[in-house]
Amino acid sequence: MDQNKNMNDRFPFLTLALLLAAALAQMTHPAPSHAKGVDRGVMSVEFLYSIEYTSGRSEKLGEPIDIFFDRRKNELYIADARTSKIYVYDNSGMFLQEIKLTGVKSPPGMLAVDGKGNIYVGYLGSPKISILDYKGEPLEHLDLPGIVDTPGNTERPVRLSSGPDGRVYSLKRTGGIVKIDIDGEAHEEISISGDGQPNVIIGMGIDSAGRFLFTDMRPYSVVVFDPEKKVFKRFGTPGVLYGQITRPTGITADDAGHFFVLSGTISKVSCYDKEGEFIEEFGGLGDRYGQFYMPTKIVSDGKDRLFVLESTLKRVQVFKIRFLREEKQVLSAKAGPSDERL
Repeated sequence: MDQNKNMNDRFPFLTLALLLAAALAQMTHPAPSHAKGVDRGVMSVEFLYSIEYTSGRSEKLGEPIDIFFDRRKNELYIADARTSKIYVYDNSGMFLQEIKLTGVKSPPGMLAVDGKGNIYVGYLGSPKISILDYKGEPLEHLDLPGIVDTPGNTERPVRLSSGPDGRVYSLKRTGGIVKIDIDGEAHEEISISGDGQPNVIIGMGIDSAGRFLFTDMRPYSVVVFDPEKKVFKRFGTPGVLYGQITRPTGITADDAGHFFVLSGTISKVSCYDKEGEFIEEFGGLGDRYGQFYMPTKIVSDGKDRLFVLESTLKRVQVFKIRFLREEKQVLSAKAGPSDERL
């Protein structure tokens, strides 16, 4: 599983064909925009606000490259590769603090926060993983197993994610996951090989059950891996039409078990239930609020909010999600069977 393989470089004509097909599908089968709250009676999406580069903000995003939402503190973290800083916001988009990264010359490329509030940072040009306390003070600079900074060694950490156990996990370029030990002495390596394994991983997440979530480029789909049972489950239909996904770049899940998948090429978010059955989608190609342009990362607050990173537009859009059909089912169950005597 080579993370450096770029599908656009290898298949430029395929990517162009998909974009043209997506545009044609939108013209011939127009669908209502869900990002402004319009729905089909299944799911409602409301745009709340955007954190972005503007001259009036004290924290000016230069090249936001990764985001992480700390569900314990209800805070959003944005790693910026141009400024070599991490920006922290509360759940309403209020700026809280900035953390200047020191000790490693390379710009940040990924981040996560553990259960104690420690911040883990990976870099674009270094195999090191830095650990900082919640104030941003450096604690450790770690080397992960099999990842050393020597000529000819191309192994690198490429994704960071935090699990419900409060630990941070790193995906390695050639496959495999490292459960990071904050002291750097007892890292645990987890194999992700077996029947049904992902082939070309781009996005990674961890759900509330501790399962690893991957977006796979071959074929375009989602793979859920249960590390306890050593079982893989795949779902998602490749394509550019309604209910399909193309070049899935990011994935996340809420505490109720819903999955949210970014399609980079056709710029939409696809939503699935806990069984992997498609529910609804929203977004579309564009630079207006509620639309996306080359989205790369999506995270959930675990409840009803989604945060979508668009590095090219230097912004993070925030949405409120409601599953209308599920809400009706819950209300119906609470009401109980009707009393025919009334």
